[in-house]
Amino acid sequence: MITAGALLTGCGDKDGKDGSSSKDGKSESGSNADLVIKDSIGTKASLTMKPGKGDVFRYKMKAITNSTDKSPMTQDAEIKSVQDIDYYFTEEVSEIASTGIITYKIVFDSINIVSSMIKGDSSISITYNSNVKDSVYSKPDFIQYNSIMNEEFFARVSPMGEVSEIYGLERVYENMFKALGDTLDDAQKETLKNSFGKEAIQAVLQQQFQIFPETAVYKDSSWTRSYDTQIMIFPVKNILKYKLVDIQDANKDNIVKIEADLSVEFQNKDIKDEKMSYKIEEEKTGGKGTIEFNLTKGCLVSKQTNTNIFLDLKLSAGGQSVKTQQKVETSLNISLIQ
Repeated sequence: MITAGALLTGCGDKDGKDGSSSKDGKSESGSNADLVIKDSIGTKASLTMKPGKGDVFRYKMKAITNSTDKSPMTQDAEIKSVQDIDYYFTEEVSEIASTGIITYKIVFDSINIVSSMIKGDSSISITYNSNVKDSVYSKPDFIQYNSIMNEEFFARVSPMGEVSEIYGLERVYENMFKALGDTLDDAQKETLKNSFGKEAIQAVLQQQFQIFPETAVYKDSSWTRSYDTQIMIFPVKNILKYKLVDIQDANKDNIVKIEADLSVEFQNKDIKDEKMSYKIEEEKTGGKGTIEFNLTKGCLVSKQTNTNIFLDLKLSAGGQSVKTQQKVETSLNISLIQ
């Protein structure tokens, strides 16, 4: 495990040095002051990412997923699985384009995983620590984590917080191939890359980079964002409603606080294929979150989200049907390490 001393400070570090000005000449206490404006209507904020080149941000991300499955396959007994992952990673602003696109050099410093399965009074648990090379360390399930540890790669992020590209993973893939004894042909290597590719890493990092609207937002005002995805085989639309609830002056830094609500619309609750039909008889979904972002230094301070999905399903085939229940609860906690 990384020690607190090794983590040092967080938002706005310049190569670990304290000072009143950054490498691009912006004042530490006064940079990006134009992002918060007061007018006759109220106080509004331009929610955009404007860090300084050379800034170093260190984060901890805790992601917990609780799943429950109850079906004839489980003999109508509830089987619970829990996955608890702690990611520690460092981001350094290596380049800022004239368009505002930010390139971050990213390194995962430590990853800890506790995975459990519970059925009745019995349970099975497995623990992984990237810093401890024990018998678990060499298991196939953890090869991708071992391979990415302490290897630099890069992410391009828009000023609005959208991760557009992940690149520089060549060393990560080399480590994966080596761990498997360099026995793979080209097709197998491509399959392995796709199983732990840019999309998987991008999905993890996007949780830390909050996506903002393109227009300024007044305090106590709201905006929405929606996107299409799937829950199991069912197409859904996720609708996120955000509200800017506060703009604070903390040690001359403008900190915005945002609250989020998630609602889910199922586009189709009855799906049939050649062999089976799937019907949602009952569903409960939703989620809430809070985000704190430092506009002055251009970095996320903290983010907490909770989501839940409950589905009561009817599966039919050949004139017979069974019922299953699926429940998934997720908790995400991201914090800037000071």
